[in-house]
This record gives sequence, structure tokens and C-alpha cells, in this order.
Amino acid sequence: MIKQFLITATGFATLLSTIAPVLAIAPGTDQLVACGRFAANKYKVPESAIKASVGNRTNNGYYIDWNVQRYGSSGYCFVTNNVKVSQFVVERGPKPNQTNPVVGPNEKVFYGLPGYGDVVVNRGQGAIGNKQYFLVRKVSNNATYKWYARCANNSDQVYDHNGKYVGYDNRMSVMFPYVCQVSPLKPKPSQKPQPR
Repeated sequence: MIKQFLITATGFATLLSTIAPVLAIAPGTDQLVACGRFAANKYKVPESAIKASVGNRTNNGYYIDWNVQRYGSSGYCFVTNNVKVSQFVVERGPKPNQTNPVVGPNEKVFYGLPGYGDVVVNRGQGAIGNKQYFLVRKVSNNATYKWYARCANNSDQVYDHNGKYVGYDNRMSVMFPYVCQVSPLKPKPSQKPQPR
């Protein structure tokens, strides 16, 4: 009985090693790679910055959905069975030639803010009390929000348009020195940190 089990297990392992490479290559894999490479070249980002997935399959090829999170752009490719990209469509976000936002003299671009992506910060929107106001404009859709910083307090005192404290994340508070650079509420060097 044990000998029979060993022979069966060995036979199954041999069969599995023979068919595993065939099972590993999923339909549309070559098309997925082609679309990801094409989107990466268009947006001038590494291929690893592109998220792609197989959409629908037709007799002529595959629709591949892609996303460039850095720019908040997404769309699809149509890639033929011969692995040629015949369509590249941007459905949301900036097109490849629109990824460098135009900034004014009081503005600076900050990349990869959680929940916002790339933004343009327009500082100097006025100070009221201990709050220095500034505008945050999303590059992907031009939505603009009014945020504030408490420039006389700790260097992470940044609040979003809802008044929610976001300074716990250094990716959000990275704009604090820029916003407070021209503020009348600049922190005093000898000041002790304030409790939150």
C-alpha cells in the first residue's frame, strides 16, 4: 500500500511539473505586459508604476485596463492577438502631455499626497488667528481645497479642508515649511513644542 502511494505521488508530481508552465501563462498575459509598457513609455514612468488588468477579450485581441496612480490617470488599451497596441485611451486624469502642471510664482508641486495624488500648493492665502491658509489643487482633476497650517506651532500642524489634522503623515506635512515660509505666523526658533 505504501509503495503504491509513493508511485502515485511521484507520478502526480511528474505530471504537475510537466503542465505547470502551461498553467502559469494566463490568456492575455503578453497583451497585459504590452499595454503596461506602452503606458509607462507614454507617461515616462517605470513599468512598475503602471497597474494593469485584463478587461474583455474579443476575437481580435484584449482590452487592458491601466492606471498611473502617480498622475491619477487611467484608461484602457486594445492589444491585438499579435501583441500590438492599436488603441490607447485616457478615460480619467491628465493625458501624457499634461502631466507637468503649470505653477505660478506662489505655487509649488508636491507629489503623491495620500488620497490626493500630485497637488499644486498655493501659499499665502491669508492668516487669521493662528491659522495660515493655503490652497491645495489636485493635478488630476483641478479640484481645489482650502487647507491651513498653524505656522507658530509644531512643524506638523497641517489641517485639510474639513479641519481634520493630517500632520501625523509626513507625506502630508511635507508642505509645511513651504506654506509657512512667507507666513506672519512663522515659528520662533526657541519655542517649545505645543501639545496637540
